[in-house]
Amino acid sequence: MTPIRRLATVSATAAISIGLFSTAASAGDLTDYLDRAQESTYTANRLVVSVWGDQTQVSTAFVEHSYGMEMVRVDTTWTMVGNGTSVTVNDSPQGVAFVTHAEPIDTGRYTIGEVVDVRHMRRDCQIVDVLEDGKLRASILIDVRTGAPLISEMFTDAGNVFRRSSLQDFKAYRTYAGPKDTRAFEYEIVMPVESDVLPRLMAGYQLVGIFPAPGGAEQGFYSDGLFSFSLFTLSDTAAVSGFETPGTMVTENGTYDVVATAHDVRIHWTDGSYDYVIVGDMPPDHAVEILAELPSPSTRSMFSRWWNRVFG
Repeated sequence: MTPIRRLATVSATAAISIGLFSTAASAGDLTDYLDRAQESTYTANRLVVSVWGDQTQVSTAFVEHSYGMEMVRVDTTWTMVGNGTSVTVNDSPQGVAFVTHAEPIDTGRYTIGEVVDVRHMRRDCQIVDVLEDGKLRASILIDVRTGAPLISEMFTDAGNVFRRSSLQDFKAYRTYAGPKDTRAFEYEIVMPVESDVLPRLMAGYQLVGIFPAPGGAEQGFYSDGLFSFSLFTLSDTAAVSGFETPGTMVTENGTYDVVATAHDVRIHWTDGSYDYVIVGDMPPDHAVEILAELPSPSTRSMFSRWWNRVFG
């Protein structure tokens, strides 16, 4: 069993956080907008475009959102996420539920900038700018009546858009009841664990949950309220899948394997003793800051590679 078997569930960390964790009231009422978005009800086609390095990724999906739950359809597969659970409905339905009692996430690193009233799709809307140390981090077009984020643009520290999400064919109500009753599915229950390895605060991100992962690994979930990521710590003998043809990311700490999708970025490296995987929706510059606080990449010796290949 590969430790990254659960990536289909945990890679959309921002979506899972909708139901798992709550934000703390601060940062110029940023959490008011986030809480309204969480509770909003709508049906739409979501288009997401992300740029990471020289890679551009695009995804489209039919989504329904209601009271902290979101249902996403891609082709014939449905995924329902929220309130601490994630269920995938296809030929073999399966679900996972994270049990947690985490403290609210502090969004104090962000403040609300300019708020402009506009009309969009014949609806009353507001453009809300979110700032970090005076730099624009997000510009969100919000439907006034529902609180739904119709268009979200996320920015690097250099002011470039690295992810844009838009809701098309927007309807302020649900149009589809769901493929099946999720209460009939069996869930894998994941209980929180304690860890002396994972830092409590990292590059402005708060550790809000620690969970066991397959193969004896640990998954730490981090968030700053606006962005989030999961950090997996794995045995160096683990078989990590999903990085067969990666790109590279070079920082002052070293070189990392990178796979970018429209919704997140996945980063893998080893320090010679352990393997690490990060899956998150954070900006590229935040990723560099996070990596700087973790063990640096190290190339295993020839003897170590031979030993692991022979004895596993």
